[in-house]
Amino acid sequence: MRSQGFDVSLVGQVTPEFRVIGGYAFIDAAVTRDEVLRVGSPLLNIPRHSGSLLGIYEVQAGDWKGFGIGGGFRAVGSRLGDSGVESFRLPGYVLTDALAYYRYENLRFGLNVDNIFDETYYERSYNTFWVGVGEPRRVTVSMTARF
Repeated sequence: MRSQGFDVSLVGQVTPEFRVIGGYAFIDAAVTRDEVLRVGSPLLNIPRHSGSLLGIYEVQAGDWKGFGIGGGFRAVGSRLGDSGVESFRLPGYVLTDALAYYRYENLRFGLNVDNIFDETYYERSYNTFWVGVGEPRRVTVSMTARF
């Protein structure tokens, strides 16, 4: 097996209020020598392309100081779903996420919504008979204290 490629991460404070976090990965993973699998065939569950982008706006002054809101997406390309059947591929997908939070002194109250549109997607598989469905919409409420 051989896996080569690159990944790029981006973190930037565009303005004092707005920041961006993102990344992209290109992975070329293939069989190099095997008794059963065809040389050159892709590896199971590894997308060639994947990436994410998240933008967050946080109020810096006034009555709303400490309030933040953001949104973004996660994208995964198609990938091989069964090592023995090269025609069986899991489809690529794009998920949309959102968040909101409020910071007050050493407390942070948060709300995250992953997979906002409740997309059905296939995260991984072991073969054509076992395919794992990704998580549906998930809402998380949190409170964090810093000491």
